[in-house]
Formats: sequence, C-alpha cells, structure tokens
Amino acid sequence: MDVAVEIFKIKRRWMDLIRANNRMPFAMQRPKDPNTGERGALAVDLEGLVYTIGVVGVNEMVQHHTGQQMHESKAAFRLAVRAMIEMEQYGKKLSAKNNMTIALARTPAETTGQRFAVADLLDRRYHEFAKKVIKGDLEESLTRLGKSRDLPIYYTNGTHVAPGADVPLTKRMEIEHTFFPIVDGGNIFHIWLGEARPDPRGLMDMAMKLCRTTQIGYFAFTRDITVSLRQFHEMRDKKDIANWTPADLPVRA
Repeated sequence: MDVAVEIFKIKRRWMDLIRANNRMPFAMQRPKDPNTGERGALAVDLEGLVYTIGVVGVNEMVQHHTGQQMHESKAAFRLAVRAMIEMEQYGKKLSAKNNMTIALARTPAETTGQRFAVADLLDRRYHEFAKKVIKGDLEESLTRLGKSRDLPIYYTNGTHVAPGADVPLTKRMEIEHTFFPIVDGGNIFHIWLGEARPDPRGLMDMAMKLCRTTQIGYFAFTRDITVSLRQFHEMRDKKDIANWTPADLPVRA
C-alpha cells in the first residue's frame, strides 16, 4: 500500500503538470449556465479524485497461512476479514497523511489474478508456496512454465470464494457479504446461473432476499456462456443454415 501511494503521488504530479500546460481541455472546461450564461465549476475536480487500491487473491493468502480456504474453516475466514479491516484502517491513515482519498476495492482484476499466479511460479522465492494454492490447471502450466506467460492458472479475485469451491450459493453469500462494508471502493457478488432460462420469479425473490437480508450492495446474474469452436457469427440466411453441421454446436464454457 505504501508503494501504491508513491505511484499515486507520481500520477498526481503528472496530472498537475498536464493541467498547468493546458493539455486536458475537456476535463478543465467550465460549461456555461444555460440561464445566466455564467461559467460553472470545472468539469472534473482533480483535487477530489479518489485513488483506488485493488485487492487480489485474499482466498489464496489465507490458504497459505492457515492451510484452508475461506469456505473451508472459520479460522481462514476470520483471517481474511481481519486482513481486510487492517488494510482499510491503514488506508485511512495513508489518506490523512498524504492528503488524498484512498479507497480499498475489489477491482475488475481477472487478468491480474492470472499474472500474479504466473509471476509467483516464475519466482524461486514463491514457487513452492504458490504451487499449493494456485487455482486452475497447474499440471499443464508447469509443463509450459518459462515458455509462455499465458498459462491457465489464477488467484481468486478480490475477497471472493474460489470459483471452483463446492459450496451452495447461500454459503457464498454468507461469506462474501461480510466484506462489502469493508471494501469501500466497490465490490460485486457474482451469481452464475446454470440454467439457460431461469424462472424470473425465482430470480426476483432471490434479488429481494439479497437486498433485505445481506450486506451485498452490488450483484449480477450471469448466464453460462456458450462459444462455437468454428463459427463466431450468427447464421443470418438460409445459406448459413444449409451449410450447418453438428460440429457447429456450441461448447459449454
């Protein structure tokens, strides 16, 4: 977090330099009031910007220290909660010390989760530790290690329960909702739907229960994705349909 703040300072100096040289006219414009014709405040308040520190791999962090994932033991879950609370409190101290607003967030970092996992496998200091907690196809990745950095491995994003954890949706809710008040910079709860056409009334009932009985403030219903191995366009005419073969059937992802 200290390193992140140093980067924020560099970014702020860079933005001040750009502003001083009038190189961001759109952000610095002052739109006119349609009634009075007077110019209003700047379109973008650079002084009020929020600097975000994202979190990746909390589940693997507690697994490394306790030997169990968040959904597998109360000790692992408690460690995850304590770590996030400590980071939130330290973020507030950094905000006051450096005169900037710092938010802790579960950022969209799916590719970062892969990058961190690959980086730890490549680093001799962390290789053996990473092997015990990394998610994905570790065996395949080890055979390609050093040849490619696009390996099928990852760390769990943010404070989420591991995607492959064999737990019901209610258990995920019970664990993940605890982190929403802590992660003040944003968080999301994913609800993956196994059905192609789920019951709308059932989804509505679930959404209302989420809002009324949990601390989850942002969630998304997501259907399973299907991808054709041969064709990535819609069949728009009879010619396409005539040329269709069983190999065009989509593959469940």
